[in-house]
Amino acid sequence: MSKKTKRIVISVSVLMVIVAVLVALSFTVFSLKKVEVDYRTSHKNITLTDEEIVDGGDFSFGASVFFHGKNGYSEKIESLSPYIEVVNIETVFPSTFVVHIAERQEVYAFSYNNATFITDQNLRILRQEQNFISTRENAMLFEDALIAEKDYQVGDYLEIENFIDIYSALFECNRTLTEQISLISSIKLVDEFDDAVNQNQTTAVLKLFSGQTVQIKNATYGLKYKLNMFLSVYSNLYSLIGKEMASGERWTEEVLNGCTIVVNNYYDYTQHTESDCYFNILP
Repeated sequence: MSKKTKRIVISVSVLMVIVAVLVALSFTVFSLKKVEVDYRTSHKNITLTDEEIVDGGDFSFGASVFFHGKNGYSEKIESLSPYIEVVNIETVFPSTFVVHIAERQEVYAFSYNNATFITDQNLRILRQEQNFISTRENAMLFEDALIAEKDYQVGDYLEIENFIDIYSALFECNRTLTEQISLISSIKLVDEFDDAVNQNQTTAVLKLFSGQTVQIKNATYGLKYKLNMFLSVYSNLYSLIGKEMASGERWTEEVLNGCTIVVNNYYDYTQHTESDCYFNILP
């Protein structure tokens, strides 16, 4: 055997020993021994114990932490309760998983087949309710949504055509869910023909508990900027009292209580971006 061949044999042997040691360590020192649960939010609607959540995840204890299908564990855990959202499963070396969980929030209410589904912003059905009435303390009512016909169960996701997530856009405007549900009584998406572009556009119509109506024109474009403008206009609405309308009459508190705030974008896209928008207040 030549010296070169001997060196190759020795190198391969050393490599095999290193691999064997690493594999042995992987299934001893780095074998999964413990799973912990960490809540990132309050969890009043999650009634399961930590032990029940870990058991429901069906973790492969004893297997190497390097060779686990974490997505599979997440799906099993989320199937235990519609309110559970697994943010991620963190590996804490050498032998622990930490399941980070957030509680899904009740954001929207959708009427469907003589019942009302309460969902999160991702349209996961959290619970079903009869005789739902929108208040300042519960989910925002989403009216006349185009929901696909299915036999939905709690834990399923609603399939809705041309859905627009108003909540997430308002959240980007620094409005918490509590602030949103205390402000908005109902949401409705309306398909309207827009003469400016000679085509149909989606208008988001928001009914407010304070009596006003908000129309967000072309709601699929620059939504967060339009909502931010609405919020700014709304916060200063009553400063108009006593000022003159286009009709020559004066704004009164009574008129402003029932007015319509319309927000739209400019259609000259060479001069304006999606952050550019304007408003009108209609009595």
